[in-house]
Amino acid sequence: MFIAQTMSADGLSGRSTAVQSIAAPPKTIWAQLLDFDSYPKKVDKLVECKTYADVPKSMGNRQIKVMMKINAAPGFNYEYYCDHTYSPKDKSLIWTLDYERDSDFDDVTGHWYVTSHPTRENWSQVYYSADLKLKQWVPKFILNILTTTAIKSAVTWVKRESEEDWKRNPSTGEGVGGLSFPKVPSFAGFGKPPPPPAVAVPPPKSKLPAKKVAAIAGSAGAFTAAAVAVGIKIAELGDE
Repeated sequence: MFIAQTMSADGLSGRSTAVQSIAAPPKTIWAQLLDFDSYPKKVDKLVECKTYADVPKSMGNRQIKVMMKINAAPGFNYEYYCDHTYSPKDKSLIWTLDYERDSDFDDVTGHWYVTSHPTRENWSQVYYSADLKLKQWVPKFILNILTTTAIKSAVTWVKRESEEDWKRNPSTGEGVGGLSFPKVPSFAGFGKPPPPPAVAVPPPKSKLPAKKVAAIAGSAGAFTAAAVAVGIKIAELGDE
């Protein structure tokens, strides 16, 4: 596993990115990632998760809206609403806040990207990136909790549940696949006009100027390129 975190100078926003190898094929991992209502049983600090919209789109895509409630620390509970777009063709699940609802966070964006492992049959490479911006009234130490503990928890639960599920229900895997990362420019940051992403990100539904969302689609690919540049071999990541 490889993890990286960055935080803004004002302590109100942060980004977490992770790369993980998992001993299960992509279809098993997607079954876990898309089963939102079961998240509270699997994800640390998540106390409630309910799907309130699941709309089929063209080309097998789905728009999935989910309410999540997280207990970041004793006495610090936060509720937020996420608008997900699942694209089987792009091997991705991206999300922003649902701007038609009031969330306790100022902004949230994220991205899961799952592809077959380049050398191991029925293994996968999983890339995760999430950006969080707090509202002014949220204590800044909460950001540190959510961008450190939560990032490792996010990739850990997917690995654990997917590998256990694959052992219980083995079937014909998807075989060994080559790495096919989305190509997108580096992270634009909150409040800056994003460049066109390789994976289409739904535009914010709010007309409020403050709601400017970073382009996060494909950010895992950009991060992976940076990881290789410092000598990390993708085929060996996360096998521990």
